[in-house]
Amino acid sequence: MTRIATSPAAWSNEDDHSLGADIDAETCMTEAAEAGFEGVEDGYKFPADAAELKTALETHGLSLAAVSHGLRLLERSVEEEREAIQPTIDRAKAAGADVVIVKEVSNAIFADADTPLSKKPELTSQDWDSFGLKLEQVATHCADQGVTCVYHHYMGTVVQTPDEIDRLMMETGPNTYLLFDTAQCYFGGGDPVQLLTRHMPRVKHFHAGNIRVSPMAKARMNDVSLPRAVKMGVFTVPGDRDGSVDFKTCLNLLQASNYEGWVVCAAGQDPVEREPKKFQAMGERALRDLVGAKGVAA
Repeated sequence: MTRIATSPAAWSNEDDHSLGADIDAETCMTEAAEAGFEGVEDGYKFPADAAELKTALETHGLSLAAVSHGLRLLERSVEEEREAIQPTIDRAKAAGADVVIVKEVSNAIFADADTPLSKKPELTSQDWDSFGLKLEQVATHCADQGVTCVYHHYMGTVVQTPDEIDRLMMETGPNTYLLFDTAQCYFGGGDPVQLLTRHMPRVKHFHAGNIRVSPMAKARMNDVSLPRAVKMGVFTVPGDRDGSVDFKTCLNLLQASNYEGWVVCAAGQDPVEREPKKFQAMGERALRDLVGAKGVAA
């Protein structure tokens, strides 16, 4: 059964805290529930205490879809990373989630407003061997505790392009799953339908983000940073006529593969320029129309 959630990034950007700085967690939860979402991912403004978070979400009829952890596998040992991720695992379980989203942040540039995306970090072949092995060991640590570890390919990180996503899946084992993100895939130079088809058996979490092609082209041409690209309006929600992602085919691929998990309306936008309540309701309607009441893409 597919369940539809949202991300707090529409209200308060996780990478650029200047966006939505004045919007509190209560507003996010209230508007997410009013839009019809069943769940929401964790956010930096949400209660730090897991029990308090769970209660706050339940008050709004929401579930916690996932929590996130920034990996530093390029500078930590497996033992150090296991220790570092444990509080996130504990938070997920205590707050009712069973998915932990990870991405490598040790050398990432996605939050740096002054660093263009052309300066993204890359791994050598030797780095890939070590990185994949260590990631799988951390993912196994999660699995041993009943939590699914999903890796988020993301702009400005070592896993951004289609080739890098392919390499990640090749270098990891059965406990490392993929958070497939349509917008990040598109912006990273991939075809979401093709890449999703290739890795569908490993997908355990899904971000339905949309892309406005014209701002994306300008962002690439001017080689801007990710925070700048967000402010330029590169990302948007499903249902936006300016968006270009083929959600119908992507969701049909999910359903044909008997996907069971969250489909998350994920769009980092400037809340001043794009009112979260309006755009999130648009995204929820579009996803609900596609997924349908029985979780089957129409």
